[in-house]
Amino acid sequence: MKKVFSSIVCVFTLSACSQGMSTSEVKHESSGDHTKPKVQQIEKADRGEITLINPDSAKVIPKGLFTGELQVSLDTGFVVTLLITNTQTFGVPVQYRSGMTADVKLVDPQGNKVWAWSDDMMFTQAIRDEVIPADKVNPVRFNLPKTVVAQVNKKGYQLIATYKGHLTESKGVAMADVTLSLDPFLN
Repeated sequence: MKKVFSSIVCVFTLSACSQGMSTSEVKHESSGDHTKPKVQQIEKADRGEITLINPDSAKVIPKGLFTGELQVSLDTGFVVTLLITNTQTFGVPVQYRSGMTADVKLVDPQGNKVWAWSDDMMFTQAIRDEVIPADKVNPVRFNLPKTVVAQVNKKGYQLIATYKGHLTESKGVAMADVTLSLDPFLN
């Protein structure tokens, strides 16, 4: 028997470290040339932020109900934002099994973990149930310390973001991991 998503009366949003935004505020660029990465600069005039995006490697393979995208801002250090988007036409109930909404790790060219955002953090062990509204973009921001960025001294390093929400009405995957090459951001 198929499970049917029922109507949800109350709608909750992710409350990681930031505010939500609609999909119309997120800018995407498609590229026909996949031989070398292109970096797109997005300026948000209301906040004076400059965000660099590598659209060829920052988009997730559509696996799961949500899609993800990584953006890097170099304005105030090395800030990585994971944009989690519910592309469904209905709200999706998810459960978090700790206070962590998402994590990001830095891996070297051989795939070995160099650093993870959660390494230096502590999280509550409380279970959180939330409904992610349809067409909602939830950003989660991570600051990479200067000591970590200094370790990226050659090409091949990547960031891998992992969403920690679990679907409550199916055994499917909420969102696949999102990978971003740091090659375009090296000096």
